[in-house]
Amino acid sequence: MEIKEKYNKINKVLDYIKDVLEIPRDEYGGMSACPFARKERESDNLYIDILDKDNGFLILMDKFYKSGKDNAIFINEIEIPNTDTRKYQAFLNKELIKNAYINHKALCINPKDKLEVDGLNVRSQSPYFLILINNQKEINKAHKNIMKTSYFNKMSDKYKKYLGI
Repeated sequence: MEIKEKYNKINKVLDYIKDVLEIPRDEYGGMSACPFARKERESDNLYIDILDKDNGFLILMDKFYKSGKDNAIFINEIEIPNTDTRKYQAFLNKELIKNAYINHKALCINPKDKLEVDGLNVRSQSPYFLILINNQKEINKAHKNIMKTSYFNKMSDKYKKYLGI
């Protein structure tokens, strides 16, 4: 893949983070859809790369691990139906454990997902299928903090179940 093409894709993901995920929204109790994205982006603590035929998941995990950053986004070049998002996510999490990346957890954002909060589907606005790799301790701390807010108030039971809430 050309360097220019790679950076264009990465910039589209950064625009999605800034213009969609970081914006405070009524649907999320006045919080942004991803309340921790801005901090990670602004502190340059986010590794972004492209999953393709030359760079498989475990190769990218190794590059991410060597980067010293806490969180990653892998742009997946392969289209996956929304009915397979959770299965693929479970597969990736098993791969993480099997390959000793036990401090991280994968979360997939598929633009084909049909998950809305009060009519808003931020996943559908993603420019690509994204694999988020987050530090497990940070996720647990964030989950504990967000549960004390009105973040989930407008979320359907279906979506909460999908997230394991």
